[in-house]
Order: sequence, then structure tokens, then C-alpha cells
Amino acid sequence: MRVIKKVFKWLFILILLFIVGFNLAIVFTGRYYIYKGIANTYLKGHIRPTIYDLEVFNNRKVVAGTPQPWADHKNLGKFKITQEERDLLERLNTASFLVAYKDTIIYEEYWDDHSVNMLGNSFSMAKSVVSILIGVALEEGKIKSLDEPVANYLPEFADEKKNITIRHVLTMSTGLSWSESYISPFCDVAELYYDTDDRDLACNRRIIEEAPGETWRYKSGDTQVLMYILAEATGQNVSEYASEKLWKPMGAESDAWWSLAGDENSTEKAFCCLYATSRDFLRLGKLVNNRGNWNGVQLVNEQYMNEFCTLAPLKKADGKPNNVYGYQYWIYTGMPYEVTYFRGMSGQYIISVPEKDLVIVRTGNGTDPNWKNTEEIKDDALEGHYMELPAYIEIGYDLMLQAGGQ
Repeated sequence: MRVIKKVFKWLFILILLFIVGFNLAIVFTGRYYIYKGIANTYLKGHIRPTIYDLEVFNNRKVVAGTPQPWADHKNLGKFKITQEERDLLERLNTASFLVAYKDTIIYEEYWDDHSVNMLGNSFSMAKSVVSILIGVALEEGKIKSLDEPVANYLPEFADEKKNITIRHVLTMSTGLSWSESYISPFCDVAELYYDTDDRDLACNRRIIEEAPGETWRYKSGDTQVLMYILAEATGQNVSEYASEKLWKPMGAESDAWWSLAGDENSTEKAFCCLYATSRDFLRLGKLVNNRGNWNGVQLVNEQYMNEFCTLAPLKKADGKPNNVYGYQYWIYTGMPYEVTYFRGMSGQYIISVPEKDLVIVRTGNGTDPNWKNTEEIKDDALEGHYMELPAYIEIGYDLMLQAGGQ
């Protein structure tokens, strides 16, 4: 009995020391946003953000216009996935899986409480939406050139950052400091998610660590900078601009919502947190397949969309050529046809396969490991992508064949 009491006593002391040390670390680093994270996320029963965090933050509406409903295939609900495919989807806590072929939905399934009208968080898929809007502003002449200095729009870049261009920000090759960890609560991206002083973090507190335009490093802070450029160039917030240039022209069936960094007058968290239905996410994939054209109307410049879907001529941190990223957009070279995609944390995907006129949407709360963290890489094309990606593409392809595609 005495031994048990001693064990509990030391456990209590260790827990107390951890709590005290953790709080001291927060105070000394000034990262008080962690308390908000604990209050709004951890105490709700999960330790990471989920696709259902809409009510955690204030939000701004991305207004839909006149809906253009998707056509449903006459055999929707009859096309089947294999048991192995279903096991994969369910093991990774899939919320929705949709496939569109030739402007027609051929497969649509929801799990648990998710449904056709339920909104889900895009997480970093929002980065690609911001990039598309940069292309719109460029076509409209509101941005003069991608090779303009960011300092032409943002005074915070008139210092040592004066040589950073919009193209550098688009390709995440700014050379600016940033910590992007989805485990540590003390990293920059966690602060960007929960803190309210997003502009100070994204623009003022970063320093030059390497020459701009040479190395691709994934940095959510760069996307936030793009949003400030967009707002300065257009005179509109990103939600208003997205509504006017994308959501309404594409005939979205539901309003979307973009989470804000602070109160209702603050800026959007452009690096993440665009909430929409899976059917409306599907529209973005169709827009990419058609290189910015929506049912005969060119919403985004075709040349820009071609560059958007092209690997940026950069090196990665390991010195190898960039083989995964374009303009805030993912590119997969592991198939015999073009595959590009929007990607967000916890496995949010909008996958475009233009040669097959195919779009695949998967939302949920789980992924398999990244190929770079395994010993199973057989091809450099796999490195940097998550292991489930080829499976999602194959599922979509198999369903397309069932619908009569080739």
C-alpha cells in the first residue's frame, strides 16, 4: 500500500510540474493563443482541429448566387466500390467521397453525421483558392505582374524583404522564417490558427533566412501574405472577392463561410478554413480541369491556370528539384496522365484529372503517412504526397469505367 501511495504521490508531482512548466513556457514565449486552443479544441474532446470547427471562430459569408445544381447520373447509387476500397475510406475516417465525370456526379457517399448539406473545413485547400483569386486579380489588372515586389502592396515588405515578389509568395519560395508543425502548439502555424494578430505574425515578425526564389518550403504564412496583397489590390476582403469571382459564377448551391482571425471585422484565415459542402468543393476541381473556364465563361485566365498546374522551377529543402508544387497547388506525377489537387490537413482533397474529365472529392479526419516518412518509396514521384492519394485516384478511375468512361 505504501508503495502505491508513493507512486501516486510522484505521479501527482510530475503532473503538477508539467502543468507549471507548460504554463511558464506559454508566458515566457508570449504564446497566449494556446489557452484559446485548449479551451476551444482540446476541451471539446479532440486534440487537433477538425473539419467541424466552424463555431470555434467568427466567420464571414462567401455568398452564393443562382445555384447551378450538378447533374446526377441516372445510375447514381448503383456504381460500387470494392470492400478493400471501402475499408480504406472508413479506416481513415472519411466524411464524404464524391466523383464527377463529364459534369455528372457518378458517386456520392457520406459517413456518420456528414451529409449533402453539411459544411466542412477545407483546411489548406483554401490556399489554392486564394491563388486562383490572385490569377483573377492579375487578369483584371489589379495586380500588374507576378514579378512585382510585394512591397508595392504591403509596407511591411519595404525593409530587408523588399526583393520578395508576388511569384515568390505564390510558390512558397520567399525565404522567410516560418515553423509549420502540426504537432507542436508552439509553432507559427498553430499561432496563426488561434491568435488574432495574424498580420503581425505573417508580415512583421518573419526574417529572411535564405535567398528568395530558390527553395520551396511549405509555409502557411506565405498564403496569409497573398491575402493581404489581394485585399490591397482589389479593395475587397477575400470572402467578397471569392463570392463575386468564383462562388456566384460557378453556381454554388450553398453559401460558404471563411473563418476569421479575430472579431467580425478582422481578416480571414486565408491559409485555411474555408467551409463548404462537398458538392461545392467539387466545382473547384471542374474549374481546374477546364483551366479556369466555367460552362463557356472564362473565370480565370487560362495561361495563369496552366502555370498554376505546373511545377515551380525550384529546389526542395533536400536539394532535389521540386516535384510536388505549383502556385499554392499540389501536382502528382505518379500517373500516366495529369493529376493535380487541392489538399488540406487531415485528408481534404479535390483531385482533378482533366484528360479523363474526372474530379474526386474526399473529406474527413484522417490520412496515411506521408511517403517521405516511410521506406516504401519506389518512385520519386511519390515523395511529398500521402499514401492514400493513389488509392483515391484509382477509386475514382474505377467508378468512371463503371459509368462508361475510358
